[in-house]
Amino acid sequence: MSGPLPPEWGTPVLPILSPRAFWRRGQRGLRRMTKRQRDIFRAVRFEGASYVELAQRHGISVEVVQAELAKALSTLTRAVYGHWWQRWWPW
Repeated sequence: MSGPLPPEWGTPVLPILSPRAFWRRGQRGLRRMTKRQRDIFRAVRFEGASYVELAQRHGISVEVVQAELAKALSTLTRAVYGHWWQRWWPW
């Protein structure tokens, strides 16, 4: 499905967080990740490492690196903003 969402779907509700709350929730998300997820997340985001480089560094395939990064991003997003249904249906 491409294009804007139908109006009857509404819009997601993102909580307005203070910088301190955002930082705390982000730290909680990092703690919830496995060590490998945390290492891959930090390497991609802060070091600019490639998937191939990380696969060699950890002795895993590129597909596993991609899956671990996806899990790390999901964990971090969930820790900061909650589950997806809580953003769409806050009641």
